[in-house]
Amino acid sequence: MVEEQKAIGYVNFDGGTTDSNELEVRIPSETLHDIRRGQYVRIESDFDSKKRDFFARISRGPFFVPDAVSKDSAFARAAILHAGKVKFRPDFHGICYAQIMGELDVAQMKTHGTFVRPRPQAAVYPLTGEQIEKLLELSGDMYIGKLDGYSSVRVRIPSDKNAALPRNVGIFGTVGSGKTNTSQVLIEEAAKHNWAVIVLDVEGEYVDMDKPSEQKSLGHLFTEFGVKPEGVRALDVYHPVETEPSRSDSKAFGIRFSNIEPQILVEILGLTQAQTDRFLEIWHNLAQKEYSTKKKTKTSAGFVKSVMEGFEGGPALGIKLDDIIKQIDSILENNEERTNKASYYVLRRKLRRVQRYGIFDSKETLGDYSELLQANKVSVIDFSGSSNFQINNIVITDLLRSIFELKLKDKKKELPNVMIVIEEAHTFVSKDNASRMEETLDVLREISRRGRKRWISLCFISQQPSHLPPEIYELCNTKIAHQTTGGKNLDAIKNSTGGVDPSVWDDVPKLGQGTCLFISSFFKNRPMFCNVRPCMSKRKHVEE
Repeated sequence: MVEEQKAIGYVNFDGGTTDSNELEVRIPSETLHDIRRGQYVRIESDFDSKKRDFFARISRGPFFVPDAVSKDSAFARAAILHAGKVKFRPDFHGICYAQIMGELDVAQMKTHGTFVRPRPQAAVYPLTGEQIEKLLELSGDMYIGKLDGYSSVRVRIPSDKNAALPRNVGIFGTVGSGKTNTSQVLIEEAAKHNWAVIVLDVEGEYVDMDKPSEQKSLGHLFTEFGVKPEGVRALDVYHPVETEPSRSDSKAFGIRFSNIEPQILVEILGLTQAQTDRFLEIWHNLAQKEYSTKKKTKTSAGFVKSVMEGFEGGPALGIKLDDIIKQIDSILENNEERTNKASYYVLRRKLRRVQRYGIFDSKETLGDYSELLQANKVSVIDFSGSSNFQINNIVITDLLRSIFELKLKDKKKELPNVMIVIEEAHTFVSKDNASRMEETLDVLREISRRGRKRWISLCFISQQPSHLPPEIYELCNTKIAHQTTGGKNLDAIKNSTGGVDPSVWDDVPKLGQGTCLFISSFFKNRPMFCNVRPCMSKRKHVEE
């Protein structure tokens, strides 16, 4: 039973609203201090002598109107215009608008859909923090922050439920809005609860997460959120060979050229159709030669056909970038292709540029990346010393496919859950190059579609969401939007998230640092504003 409460407002008659889920609520002056925008309330209404309860959120207001006179009356105007001189003011009350979120079973503290609305004079009551926590289903072991406006309500998600993290996450916001802090909080919580976390770090911000936070100015926030500075239990930092490491103990690594699908290389290197034809022809000829040498059990024609249709064979092919370039050199020296000579020259130049970075076929390698898949471990791939996005994208694609293949082969489910954080995701795949990166997007789609059951979570982070292709938003069932300015950036998030009250989006450009709009299918897509706790581990560049 709900304790006897004093109503803080009452549902008004409708005024021609076009939104069947929105109600106008009138608030007496004596309870105006008890209501605010963003507040969750219970609305109790009579239906033919039977009471029904509704769960709602104050979406707009409160607005203030005088009681006995018009706001345009001489009395009201004088009270406002001469407020510094006169002591009178007409009595006034408040008006706000509530968005119905469902019909409420008070005994079970659960909601369900409804096709009716509270009647006029329905009483509006505040909800306790405990009630809100149950209604929004904020239970879980991963502590993200607190519900905005409710200091006692913690926002938590479960680490062991498939409806949460494995559905993929998108974190968006402008510079300084707090999105990196939020991603770091997710990393800390996932690593704490037996996940293996891999961070693709463009700026080198996460390389010191094994150390406690040094932001002394956030001392009051640590106290407020009940956390303390603390580094993650296990962290390893890796960097591509021939790039400057951010830490002295960072491990250099390269990748095998034969690990990369030729179609992926075509996309990332931006080859024209003519260059693509030359490249694939050489690659297939070398693949057939490797096949003949190794005497594979498949027929030569069948093997080459499978290569034409998609990558097959993996490291066993043994093709190196140097082999491709030597083949081009031989063709040009022997003047074998007069009509396609220009294409070969440009192709060789592009391949040599990649070769100079030394990423392919170096002595240092992470093999199949299995060493990254350790529970409670954070592995940071540090790209801050690399200025070549093509190299970064080749490494990222190789890592994503390799991790996915490891999880596919893990029939006994011995490997831990995996979260892969992709910082500055718009530099990996963008809206402008999406049409030229279908193979790369297919990799992301496959991991998203099949990875959920295998507990692989992708976390995309971007300060330019309008630059991301629509496919990325479709992959993210959980969206965390920090302050986002600019119509295009906000529209990109808004248009990919259905069923959210439009008034909610009006607040996103005005959010303070650390506050975010949290939308997740785990929370039944009920949008909530969350004050994210400060990260406990160190973030480089911010704290130095």
